[in-house]
Formats: sequence, structure tokens, C-alpha cells
Amino acid sequence: MESEAKVLLNPHPLGVLIALSFVIILLVTIAWMLRVPQPLQQLAARAVFSVEQARQVIVPILDLSYWRADLESAYYTERAVELACRLVRNQEATIGLVYVVEMPRSLSLDAPLPEVQEQKMREALENARQIVRRHGLNWREEIRRCREADQGIRQAAQESQADLIVLGAAAGDRGFIGKFARIVDPLLRNPPCEVLIDSLPAPSPS
Repeated sequence: MESEAKVLLNPHPLGVLIALSFVIILLVTIAWMLRVPQPLQQLAARAVFSVEQARQVIVPILDLSYWRADLESAYYTERAVELACRLVRNQEATIGLVYVVEMPRSLSLDAPLPEVQEQKMREALENARQIVRRHGLNWREEIRRCREADQGIRQAAQESQADLIVLGAAAGDRGFIGKFARIVDPLLRNPPCEVLIDSLPAPSPS
């Protein structure tokens, strides 16, 4: 009896090490099991998978200068570029920067643009590029002249097999939203792909 008591009071070091290892492994396994995310329901999984599949994203940069010279939409377009980049920054997507110029029917589609408008176009594309570079994403750019902006956007989306179009607008600016609604309405009625509208309140008058 005395020898048995000594064995119980003085366990073998190897046995203690094995026991501790078993306890640690058990605790790590339980912790890992508790951290495993709950499986998504079928509809939720479908929604997640659908968003993750976006690889070709178009952000139209609208130039409506021929229709109204004081129309200012640069800020809202740049917000749309930023939003598009954030949506797909982990998906190896390409951002398509499509500068859309609405040409009046009194001019040919290849008519030269005023220098002021050319400068505005260069600045808009460079600002958009800087945003995309900041996120480390690939991009491509094009200048698309058309009679109707919605048709130009649709054609750009179809040719690039776009998964998503992101457009920015100021909802409170009546002058802008009137033109913008004319462009967006046909796209929403018959979308060439998913269309996301980022509508912001217009800045308060100072």
C-alpha cells in the first residue's frame, strides 16, 4: 500500500507531459470549434456568392457640358469610384473608368471638343485613376461619345461584360437630377447588369 501511495504522489514526468498535452489540444480544439462561423442559409449564401463574383465594374464619368455648362458632378463621380473600389477590393476586379460625352445631334460624334472640356476630361480621369491606384486595383479607361448617355453606358457594359455599374448623383440638385434621371431610368428599366446608384444629398447653400 505504501508503494502504491508513492506512485500516486510521484507520477512519472512523461505521463504528466502527455496529460498536459492532451488537455491543451482539447482546449484548442474546443476554442476552434466555437470560432467556426455558422453556416449560411441557402439564400444568404447565394447573395454573398453573387456579390463576390463581381470582376468587371464600370463607373461612368458623365460629361453633360454641351447641355449645361455649370453642371458639376465630379465629386459624386469620385465618390462612386471610391465606393466601387471598396466593394471589390478583395476580389481581383477591374474598374472600368468610362468617360461618357453626350454629343448634340447638331455635331458629329467625332467633332473636336473645346479645350476647356478636354482639360476637364483629363482631370476627371486622373482623379479617378488616383482613387483606383490607392486601392491597388487594376483599371482600364475609355472615352465614349454618344447621343444618349444611357446608350453609351449600356454599350460599354455589354462590350466589357460588366458585372456592376456604379453611378453617383446628388439627389437634392434639381438641375443635375433631372438630367441624371433621364440617363438612369432606361438603365434601371432594362439593366445590362447590376446597377448601383449612390445618391447623396446636395450640399447645403453657404
